[in-house]
Amino acid sequence: MATDQRTRQVTEKSNPTTLYILYGLITILVLGVAYLLYKNVAVTTEFERERSDARESIRKNQLAKDRQQLLFGTKTFVWAVRNAMLQNKPGEINEYFNTLVKDRDIQEMLLVDPAGQVTISTNKKNQGISFASRFPDYLLQQQDVYFKANIPYELSASVTSPNKRLGTLILLYKPASILPDSLSSY
Repeated sequence: MATDQRTRQVTEKSNPTTLYILYGLITILVLGVAYLLYKNVAVTTEFERERSDARESIRKNQLAKDRQQLLFGTKTFVWAVRNAMLQNKPGEINEYFNTLVKDRDIQEMLLVDPAGQVTISTNKKNQGISFASRFPDYLLQQQDVYFKANIPYELSASVTSPNKRLGTLILLYKPASILPDSLSSY
């Protein structure tokens, strides 16, 4: 019985010290976990900012490259359409349109006469209609090749002979995204 009392006394005497050490370890552990959580949030925030900056840079680069390529392509295509118009070959223009619209990114191509009527379109429902009834009128008012970065991209180019405007070529182009859908929606 004396041994039990002695053990109990030793345990009671050392118990507060053990508790202080235990509380100290728990405090250090809690502070360590809090620090790790803080660092995780900081790293995640920095990663999201960098990813957002990278996406914006990719988007701007894609737009610049798309613009450059589409303006160049439209300028050269206008010459082909002009030659076919001067030779009175609307079937040839229609063939050009049908060939180009097979590209999955081209939504529609139209040729509009100076009066604002759609003469040729890859969407046959739009042939013969007034352009302004379905499309923005500012596309017909451009003198040079025009590019607007809407989605779809809007391009227009006047088709001219040496002394008059023969019409306006309109191209609606929806670019393929460089980023996968899962990343571009963020």
